[in-house]
Amino acid sequence: MTLADLPVRRDVPAVSAAQMAEADRITIEDVRLPVEVLMESASRQIAAGARAYLGSVAGKRIAAFVGTGNNGGDAVGALRHLANWGAVVHALVVGTRERLRETTNLQIARLLVTTDESRSGRVTNVGSRWSNFEKYVEADLLIDGLLGYNARGAPRDEVAVAIGAAARTSCPILAVDIPSGIDPDTGEAHGVAIGATLTVTLALPKRGLLAQQARPFVGELLVADIGIPHMAFERIGIKTRGLFDEGDLIRVAL
Repeated sequence: MTLADLPVRRDVPAVSAAQMAEADRITIEDVRLPVEVLMESASRQIAAGARAYLGSVAGKRIAAFVGTGNNGGDAVGALRHLANWGAVVHALVVGTRERLRETTNLQIARLLVTTDESRSGRVTNVGSRWSNFEKYVEADLLIDGLLGYNARGAPRDEVAVAIGAAARTSCPILAVDIPSGIDPDTGEAHGVAIGATLTVTLALPKRGLLAQQARPFVGELLVADIGIPHMAFERIGIKTRGLFDEGDLIRVAL
């Protein structure tokens, strides 16, 4: 399946960062769907988005920036699925492993275990050593898993350096949920920001993704069903029933 095969919707509701956080909370605490379950669902959808963009991923080189939050775990999980589909993958951990969330470290462990025999996956703790960036990223696709919808203000330190380095690459970029550096509510670019070729946003688009000023950074916008129940959104006044009737990964007409 390619991007052209995905169903297209214009009437897709959007959420603020605060609304998304509440929907996540309801799902995790009230429905008792653990973060790890949602992350696994998100990971597979991100991988599906990558495959829709690239066509077959067999033999393709796919790298990912891995941030310290849940987006980093989503990106690593996506690499595992892509490796299982024949890609050669490389996780670039930005920052120290000690700062990663437990779920992200678990995803890294799974990637290493599942790709050990085929040697189709590797992990590099890049930290802030970006002087030889080109040797790290020689890929057919780069996945941005640096910052999520909870990030505020301009990217700092090694994240800012990584975003700047991404701007110098020629490979296409897939952003996880929202391009790093873009405000989830306004669409404003705070300092440096990822210029994505496509964005796979999770559950519902964040409002900023639909803002005119975000268009140069978002690229093609896909929205993925990751298992957030309708009732979680209905509790915050947003109707989602019927959104994914034609498929669990859809294109948003911008």
